[in-house]
Amino acid sequence: MKRIDEKGFSLFESMIHLLIFTILIQLTLLFFHWKEPVQSSYQNDFLSEWEVFSLEVQELLKEVHVIEQPRTTSFTFHTERGRITLQVYQQMIRKLVNGEGHVPLLVDLRSANFLVEGNRLKIMVEKTNGIKKEGTFAIGISSQ
Repeated sequence: MKRIDEKGFSLFESMIHLLIFTILIQLTLLFFHWKEPVQSSYQNDFLSEWEVFSLEVQELLKEVHVIEQPRTTSFTFHTERGRITLQVYQQMIRKLVNGEGHVPLLVDLRSANFLVEGNRLKIMVEKTNGIKKEGTFAIGISSQ
């Protein structure tokens, strides 16, 4: 019998390659299907962090006795707890009470600004990933 020169792939080898390729395509699609909810979850985490920060700031501003001259990167006021400063420090907004302590309120920031308009405090922040958020908080001025 005459032997044929066997160059190329057999049907079995081609089927194995097709099976491997199909599995890789399925895994790639699964990855992109999984990536979107995870990315959305991280953005929702910032929204939750912002809500907690907003509640904390509003609680601090409930009964303010005196407001010191505000700056764009810090806001100082006096309450029954003492002199409280909200300050941009490195990549966070922190709270200081009577010049002491270091309580991070909001972290991973590219920039943050404070603006006082009458009895309202406006805080504008930008996260390092580019998400911007802005909030206006009522300042409860109380007489001593």
